[in-house]
Amino acid sequence: MKRISSIFLVLLALTAIFVTAAAAQDPLGPGEGLPVVWGNFAGDIATTNPILVADGSSADVVARLFPLFIGLDPDTGVETPGALRSIATGWEFNDDGTVLTITLRDDWAWSDGTPITSADIKYAYDAIVSGEVDTPTASFLATIVGLEIPDEQTVVITFEAADCAAVTVASNIPVVPAHHYSTIYPTFADMNTENANNLNPEVTAGPFTFGNFRPGEQVTLIASETYPDSPAGYVVPEGFIYKSVTDQLIEIEQFLAGDITLISSVAEDRQAEMEERAANGEFQIHKAPAGGWQVLLFNMGDPANPQPGLDDNGERIEQAPHPILGDVRVRQAITHSIDHAALNAGAFSGTGLPVGGPMLPQSWAYNEDIAPYAYDPELAAQLLDEAGFVDDDNDPATPRVATEDALYAEAGTTLTLALTTFTGNPSIDSSSILMQDQLSRVGFEVTLDIIEFSSMIDKLLAQTYDMLMVFWGVTNNSPQDMYDQLSSESDIPGAGFNTGSYYNPEFETLMQEARTLPGCDQAERKALYDQAQEIINAEVPYYLVNTSVVPFIISNAVENFDPRENSLTWNLPAWSLRP
Repeated sequence: MKRISSIFLVLLALTAIFVTAAAAQDPLGPGEGLPVVWGNFAGDIATTNPILVADGSSADVVARLFPLFIGLDPDTGVETPGALRSIATGWEFNDDGTVLTITLRDDWAWSDGTPITSADIKYAYDAIVSGEVDTPTASFLATIVGLEIPDEQTVVITFEAADCAAVTVASNIPVVPAHHYSTIYPTFADMNTENANNLNPEVTAGPFTFGNFRPGEQVTLIASETYPDSPAGYVVPEGFIYKSVTDQLIEIEQFLAGDITLISSVAEDRQAEMEERAANGEFQIHKAPAGGWQVLLFNMGDPANPQPGLDDNGERIEQAPHPILGDVRVRQAITHSIDHAALNAGAFSGTGLPVGGPMLPQSWAYNEDIAPYAYDPELAAQLLDEAGFVDDDNDPATPRVATEDALYAEAGTTLTLALTTFTGNPSIDSSSILMQDQLSRVGFEVTLDIIEFSSMIDKLLAQTYDMLMVFWGVTNNSPQDMYDQLSSESDIPGAGFNTGSYYNPEFETLMQEARTLPGCDQAERKALYDQAQEIINAEVPYYLVNTSVVPFIISNAVENFDPRENSLTWNLPAWSLRP
C-alpha cells in the first residue's frame, strides 16, 4: 500500500531534541523484552491484507506483519537497495529507461516456511490491476504496462514511458504470500468479502506474527522467531500491542501512567506541558515537521451520484458537478473566509503553520513562492456575489441563496454544506466549530457531520461528502503524491484518493511531463512541479488548513531507541523494555 500512505494520520518525526540515555545492561534475548504498546485513537483496523489497506490504523499493523518490496533509508527517506524490512537488493534500468529489473534476496521465508519469492510480488500486482479488488493502490500503478518474473529472485517491470518516479511507483506493490492467498481467495474478488484472513492472517513475514484482534480494545502481535532484519539479530520485544484509545487526551494519560510506550503525535493543547516534563527528564521527546497536513477536502462532483474519472478504456467520463462546490469561486470564497490566525489560536494552541502549495515545505519540490490563502472576508463576499449566491434578505444570520446566475445550483438553493469530521481529536473538534462560525459570517450555512473515523473513511472513499476534514499524510520526496491525489486515474469511487473528483488536463500534463522528463534533472522537474502547484493553489480542490511541528514522545524505559532523520521507529524490533 502506498505510504498512506497516505490517507490518512501518517506523521513522520525527524530530529531529536531531548535524549535520555538508558543505563548499559546486558542485552535482552529474543522475545525477552516487554511488548511495545502503541496508542491508536483512529479507530479499529479494517484489514490485515496489504492489498486492501486504505487507512492508517490498518497500515500501522500491516507494517509489523509483512515485508516491503522496496524500502526507504531511515536517514534520507529515499528508496534504497537492501533497506531493512524490504526484499529488493538492487535494481537497474534498460537503455531507454522503460524497463526496471529488480533483484530480490533469497534468505527470507513466510511464517509457514515457504520462501518469499518474486511470485509474491506478481500475485499482488495481478490482484491490484485486475479491477476485481477494492484497493486504492491500482491508481498508483497506472504507468506500469507489465510485470514479469523470469525467476524466483527477479522482477521485471515495464513502464509505458521512461519514468523518473519508477522506483517509487514499484514500491507501492505489496508483498503477500501468493501460495496461501491463492488458496484462501479462490478469485481476487473474494478479497472484498468478509474473508477470515482479512482480520486474522495465518501466514506473515514481519517482525511479529498475528495474535488476536479485539475490536475497540487492541490488536496483539507476537515476536517472530525467524525475522531476519532486526538490528539486534532477533526481535527483542515479546510483542507489539496496538491499543485503542478514545481520544488523544486519554492516550496521554495512559502514557503518563505507563500503559503506553510511545505517542506519535501529541494534542496541541498539551504540547507545552509535555515539552516541559520531557525537559525535566520524565520521558524523551522529539520534534519534527509533520508528514502531512490537516486538510479540508472539497467534493467537486455530485455526492449523490459519484462517478469514476475514467472509463475502462481510459477515456474521460464527464461528471455532474457539485451544485455548490463545483464552482471554483465558491471554493475560493471558503479559503478567504477562514481566519487561520484565529483558528491557530483557538484550535491548535499556536502550533499550526499555514500552508501554501500542495507539497510539504521540507520537500525539494515545494514551491516556496506560493503564499498561504489570505483571510479576506470582503473578497469572499465578492466572490460569492460573482458566483450568483447573494444575501437576499440582508440578514447575516441566514445563508445566501442562489440566483439564476449560479453556475450549477438551481435558483433558490441555499448556500448550505455539510462538513464531515471524526471524533477523538480535540483540534479537529475545535477547528470544525471555528470554521463553521467563520463561514457563517459570509453567508454559508455549515452543518457538522461528526462520525467515527472508520465511517468517515468509508464516506471519503465513497465520495458522498460535501466537505471533509482529515489529516492527510504525504511523502517528502515524492511529488507523485499530487498526481495520486488529484488525477483522473485516482478518481475511483470506493478506492481512489481523488475523492473530490478534481480534474484539470493542464495539471495532469505538467505532472506527466515532470515524471517522464529525459534525464530526470531535478531542477527542470521542479520547474514543472512549481507550475502544477500554482494550478492547484488557484483552483482550490482543497483548503490546506495547516501543517505543524509534531512532538513524538517515548518512555525512558525503552533501550536501543535510535531515532533517524526520516524514521524514529526503523529499529523497533531491537527495542528493549526490561521486565
